Amino acid sequence: MSLPSDQDPQDLSPDPDFRSALGKVSALKKTGRQTTPAIKGIDALSTATRRAAAIEQVQEKAALGEQGFELIESEQSISYSRVGLDSGSLRRLSHGHMRPTLTLDLHGYRVEAARDSVWQAEKHGQAEGDRCLLIVHGKAGAGYKDESGAITGAGQALIKSHVNHWLQQLDGVLAFTSALPKDGGTGALYVLLKKAKKRA
Repeated sequence: MSLPSDQDPQDLSPDPDFRSALGKVSALKKTGRQTTPAIKGIDALSTATRRAAAIEQVQEKAALGEQGFELIESEQSISYSRVGLDSGSLRRLSHGHMRPTLTLDLHGYRVEAARDSVWQAEKHGQAEGDRCLLIVHGKAGAGYKDESGAITGAGQALIKSHVNHWLQQLDGVLAFTSALPKDGGTGALYVLLKKAKKRA
């Protein structure tokens, strides 16, 4: 609300106690400077680019589907690499020579929350330039209560099996392998990510 230049702001307050507590009020002098900085770089192109990136993220996350999903034994070792990755990189990864800079512990997670966390960890790792992640998925779980309250999936390596399946679908993942015993053994994976794209 703007006041006429000749009107006293105190005249607008109906409470005399408030007016006396406030005291004499005067308008600030105008300096001629712009007090709100101009926003630079926001135009239709950058807005469209951000919108397209957001849509791509939602579609990629939704693409982590169940097609081809198979249960894995709780003690089974896992190893996967994309076509074209040199065998030396996978060997260094499996021997623990590439130390993880980011760890994701999925103990106690339900499948949906684990999927979201794996997806976010891969995106965060790539954005931060991390090359090696440690995902602790655990082995066989205690199971989950379904809608009827019954325990399902007890003794099955559900999260481990899902993580194995999801990582193969993520474009930023080059390889993954079961961790060394000191890092979780068959209850964890070392994950090798693609190098982050250089920003212009």
